[in-house]
Amino acid sequence: MRRLSVFLISIFCFVSFFQVQTVFSAAKKIKWSGPQAPPQIYQLSKEKASADECSKCIVIYGDTRTNHEPHKKIVKLISAGKPETVFHTGDMVDNGSNKKEWDIFEGIISGLRKNSEFFPVHGNHEWLSPNYFRVFDIQNWITFYALDRHNIHFTIMDSEVPFWKGSWQYKWLERDLKKASLSDKTKFMAVLLHQPLYSSGKHGAYDSPVVSRELAPLFEKYGVDIVFSGHDHSYERLYKNGIVYIVTGGGGAPLYDMAKESESSRIYIKSHHYLTLSVLKNKLFFEVFDDSDKLIDSFKVKEKKKGN
Repeated sequence: MRRLSVFLISIFCFVSFFQVQTVFSAAKKIKWSGPQAPPQIYQLSKEKASADECSKCIVIYGDTRTNHEPHKKIVKLISAGKPETVFHTGDMVDNGSNKKEWDIFEGIISGLRKNSEFFPVHGNHEWLSPNYFRVFDIQNWITFYALDRHNIHFTIMDSEVPFWKGSWQYKWLERDLKKASLSDKTKFMAVLLHQPLYSSGKHGAYDSPVVSRELAPLFEKYGVDIVFSGHDHSYERLYKNGIVYIVTGGGGAPLYDMAKESESSRIYIKSHHYLTLSVLKNKLFFEVFDDSDKLIDSFKVKEKKKGN
């Protein structure tokens, strides 16, 4: 399995490099706008997407894998709230090359995708499988992109392919964050990726330091407000250097106990869950619900003054 993963990543890097050369060689003729968000079954109107306020209009959850019954329960609760937009923080299935697992996943989220936007984050269990790109109709094998909703700039990264300084993704990421930070239309900046920068779960000890070393300085430099990830199957809220970090990996996968508490941790809950986002004039309001729809955490993120 590891050899297959390495092989697929190698192919991705080669294809990405080829695409970059092709794109930039044609730059004089065609203005390239960068990676595009996957097309959607449900089409959100521009009026709704740009509204200054909304109630529980955005949902974030992740790590569903092969525990289908908890996933169904979570999706039913999410669907009842009729969100405009849903983000999945990765690991939709256990084996990205298994089409049957994708068929089950698609069946579970089919109703949700008909009534809400559904944006994926590429996780390690997807393995850059052709199934992943087929399910979400992703073109050119590019697994990172950005979009704006309700004055929030969402940057969706891929922690499973090169993201360190000097890589194409890093260069794109810095351009994207810089542009968003300078825009008068951007009140808040959010980043989503699969692997957490900080975590008290079992992945936190050996994965997170690598990710945080490469990305935290960049997020701090451009004023990112909040970062969402999965990978560790739990809910955790952390805070470090002015940024809120959320681990939301409780969409159905087997849950993890705390391995070693991070110094940045504020709350850690071993529970299947999903997170809702309400947008107010100068702040974001988050509520986290478990699989019985009980509120297990809530917090606010206030708008930062430009230049801070």
